Amino acid sequence: MGKGRPKNKRNYQRLNEGERGRAYGMHESGATYEEIAATLGCDQSNVGKIIKKYEKKLTFKDLPRSGRPKKTSPREDRNMKFNSLKDRRLTGKALALKLVPNFTKNQVSVATVKRRLQDVGLNGRVARKKPWLTKANIKRRFEWAKAHRDWTPEQWRRVIFSDESPFTLFPDTGKMYVRRRINEEYLPECLAPTVKFGGGKIQVWGCFTYNGAGPLYRIMGRMDGPKYRQILKTKMAPFLKDFKEEIGVEPIFQQDNDPKHRSKVATNYLDNKKFIVLDWASQSPDMNPIETAWKRLKDAILARMDRASRLDGVFEIVKEEWEKLPLEKFRKLIDGMPRRVEALYKSRGRSTKY
Repeated sequence: MGKGRPKNKRNYQRLNEGERGRAYGMHESGATYEEIAATLGCDQSNVGKIIKKYEKKLTFKDLPRSGRPKKTSPREDRNMKFNSLKDRRLTGKALALKLVPNFTKNQVSVATVKRRLQDVGLNGRVARKKPWLTKANIKRRFEWAKAHRDWTPEQWRRVIFSDESPFTLFPDTGKMYVRRRINEEYLPECLAPTVKFGGGKIQVWGCFTYNGAGPLYRIMGRMDGPKYRQILKTKMAPFLKDFKEEIGVEPIFQQDNDPKHRSKVATNYLDNKKFIVLDWASQSPDMNPIETAWKRLKDAILARMDRASRLDGVFEIVKEEWEKLPLEKFRKLIDGMPRRVEALYKSRGRSTKY
């Protein structure tokens, strides 16, 4: 062992800021490097570096280190950022293999490209699924938002929100997590069974108001104008009449611009009955709170321990869980309409978070 190296376990221990200050203080008091090293349990060479550093930098703190030089220049980093913003679907691998070699002599790894993009806030994320919006759709949605921006919660509480939604025999559960041991991945209890097309599906029409869930109707066969008129006559109209008696004012019926909703036979029925129909912008499911209600209904069905064995059983479960949805959930959805409209207005008719 070299001269001055103490024979203790702190031989190569790195000194902290306080210990470095103590070492320099001992040096100022006349102690030798050997004495300082023995006292603090470090190497004499470290003592010398501490003293020289303080006399030059006047600090005992660790200074920033240069580290390994970046393989890309600022200009190349800007080029990567520009190409990523130009094509948001461009992967880090595609950028590294195809675009980077065109403007740099260096071979850049995929990991390097991803780090450069992350440095400027461009992180890889799963794209949100939203309806395709044309310029006409965006303009119309913005006009709708301006027209309804000043609606009060009391006005929205008069609205009957309606829509159709599919329900499958075997719902898609997305990612399912199970606990298993090694070599148990194919045990039946550790699998997430899949069935083509969900094992069959049914289409359901439904509606709700501030006062709670409305009627559901299972659509048999293909939905068309006459069939939709029958739903309006047998399901919606009686519900609207009861709702009117409850709130004491004329209700407002909401439907989207699906062709069957805008069919002549359905439109004539609504006009003849003098129902107030809410003006609606196409491609605007984000403005219809029943979409959220459908999602909560499907989550409740997935949480059930039992499953339907036939499509008729699916509808029975749908009705059962629909009636269980708490009243406060429906009320929160309708009272949240001003926020939805404001979000649409601020986006100037483009997609919103809803």
